[in-house]
Amino acid sequence: MPTAPSLWQLAGVEARAFRGGDGRNVTSRLVFKTGMLIALGAFDRRVHPSGQAVCLLAPRWPRLVLSTTGAVVIAGLIGAVLAPLGWALLVLTALVFLPLAVRATMALPAKRRLGRIGPPGRRRHIYVHSVASTRPGAGAELMTLLAGEADQKGWLLVLDAENENLGAYYLRFGFARGGAVSMPDGTVRVRMWRQPQDGRGRC
Repeated sequence: MPTAPSLWQLAGVEARAFRGGDGRNVTSRLVFKTGMLIALGAFDRRVHPSGQAVCLLAPRWPRLVLSTTGAVVIAGLIGAVLAPLGWALLVLTALVFLPLAVRATMALPAKRRLGRIGPPGRRRHIYVHSVASTRPGAGAELMTLLAGEADQKGWLLVLDAENENLGAYYLRFGFARGGAVSMPDGTVRVRMWRQPQDGRGRC
C-alpha cells in the first residue's frame, strides 16, 4: 500500500503546479513552498490517491493561527541559540506572510463584491480555495471525488475561478457561474457555486 505523501511533498505539488519549472530564483521558490507548507497545515484539504493533486478547502482558523505563531516562535527559539539562523528564519517568515497580507488587504473590496454575487441566500458553504495537480487528469479526478463527497454530506461548494477558461472547466463538475469581478492585480475572478445533487443529478 503506498504511503500518504508528506506535507512537504504536497507543498512541492503546489509549487510545481502554480510556478511551473521556474528555477531561476531559489529563494523565491523556497519562500513560495514554505508558504504552501503552512497553508497545507492550516487549511482543510483533500488529496488524490496518487499524491499528485491536492485541493485546499476553507482555512481552519485555529490551525492558521497556530501555524503562524509556531513559525515565529520556532524562529525565535533557534535565534536564541544560533542568532544568524534565527534571523534568517524570521526573514523567511516575513517574506512568506507580508506579501500575502498586502495582497489580501488590497483585494478586500473585490472579495466583498464576489461575496455579493452569490451564492444566493445565507446557507453555510464550503469554500474551495485551490486545486493543484502535477499529473494530467488527477485534478479532475480529485474534483469528481470532492463533488461526490459534497453530495453525500449536503455541502454547498463555492469557488472563485481565476479566469473564464477555468470557469468553463468547473462547469463539468456541476458548478454554476455567478459573475466576474476584476481584481487589483488585473486578473478576473469568476464566482461559482455547486448545489448538492441527488443520485439523478438533481439539486
